[in-house]
Amino acid sequence: MKKVFVIEDDRGWESYYKRILKGYDLSCFHDGVEAIAAMDEQVPDLVLLDVLLTGPTGFAVIHEMRSFTELEKVPVLLVSSVEMGDFSKEYGIAGYLNKATMTPRSLLDMVKYSLTEAAND
Repeated sequence: MKKVFVIEDDRGWESYYKRILKGYDLSCFHDGVEAIAAMDEQVPDLVLLDVLLTGPTGFAVIHEMRSFTELEKVPVLLVSSVEMGDFSKEYGIAGYLNKATMTPRSLLDMVKYSLTEAAND
């Protein structure tokens, strides 16, 4: 079972992810510092990352992840209620979902796609 770290400070969204992503081994964290510390113990297959977190932003989390060799290839799927524009794969950003428009199907499809692309790298 694929390990997915969800970094989300809103407990309502955390519940949503748990309900939709039942087929994955989820670990949920409410801030990036807590999640990075957990990555010392276990490297996830995918990180589902809220951009606007309390404390360090999602971009700070990505920057911190990429400073560790064992985390530099872990795909990150950004999720935000703010339109973020286009992303490159420079930081291993697998994709972006807008909370205002994503559906359970689009979330599942993007998670599956991100994990498949990571496996092909």
